Amino acid sequence: MMMYNSWGEGQYVSGVPLEAAAWFVRLSYPWLMPLMFAIAGMSARYSLQKRTPAKYVAERLMRIGLPLLTGVLLITPFLSYIADVSNNGYSGGYIAHYATFFTKLTDFSGYDGGFALAHLWFLLFLIIISLAALPVFLLGRRFPKFMEWGKWPAALILGLGVIQALADDVLNFGGKSMAQYFVLFLIGLFVLSHQDVQAKLERLRFAFLASVFVIGTGYAFALGLGWSGFVYDLLYYLFGYLVMLALLGLGRRYLNLQNKVLARAAASSQLYYILHYPILTAAAYLLMPHIPNVPAQIAIFIAVTLVLTLFFSEAVRRIPGVRVLLGVKYSKQNNKTIELGL
Repeated sequence: MMMYNSWGEGQYVSGVPLEAAAWFVRLSYPWLMPLMFAIAGMSARYSLQKRTPAKYVAERLMRIGLPLLTGVLLITPFLSYIADVSNNGYSGGYIAHYATFFTKLTDFSGYDGGFALAHLWFLLFLIIISLAALPVFLLGRRFPKFMEWGKWPAALILGLGVIQALADDVLNFGGKSMAQYFVLFLIGLFVLSHQDVQAKLERLRFAFLASVFVIGTGYAFALGLGWSGFVYDLLYYLFGYLVMLALLGLGRRYLNLQNKVLARAAASSQLYYILHYPILTAAAYLLMPHIPNVPAQIAIFIAVTLVLTLFFSEAVRRIPGVRVLLGVKYSKQNNKTIELGL
């Protein structure tokens, strides 16, 4: 949807500005990445319960660090090349463009054809945060009372959202705050991973949904009027945090199933994340000139991206060297592959 943004932000392939798409981005941005970092923190708690600290570090490096390195060498250069061709009229070869990619250092977005982290900024943040959180977890484990978040009231859990909001301006790189995501990771690690907390979220799911509707209406109203300042920030962060809690409660209630399809999708979340963006960008670059209708473009791009992401994810699982590079490990049991998810 970002390729249709109406505020002039560059993209690898830019479409006609579409206000509906812009609203979709504005309403999903406050909670989408916070939710991913909170879930990553929850996953880290489960990982630490069955691994020593040394094995945890090794697992993080293999699962996040290696796919990040692979992506920077093989995936983001492709996105940068598409951007240079699409936005700047670059006419050279793909391999030759690697020289531009590694020498043109600007904002790391790659929209200008330079070095790009693209969507893999998430993996960079995640590997740093995962390792930085380890000593905090080990320290917290020495104080059992500190770990008993399940006994704390839901209002206090909601209040933790204030901390992540206050951290947003710290270590903020292009609108992405390392400190905010570190706090959210810790909330997932220490609080949301607790079974009693998850049960609270499940019980309060409809209360959270009602709050999301009320606060979301206010946030949308503020967006429409172009507000800024304290009131806007309050609505923004509260809306994002409430959506995150509501989705976790709903997920526990309705998606906590013994279902092979859901289990496989959950285990493959990181692999889907890595692969979906270059596929979407390629689809937009190749198909957009031939589809004049913007809603039709969006529908076709989503369908193509979904199908090809699933296809290439399954292909990756079956190629030994490639699956290791993208964070998929081989399970000797039943000759299956298991993606090291978030």
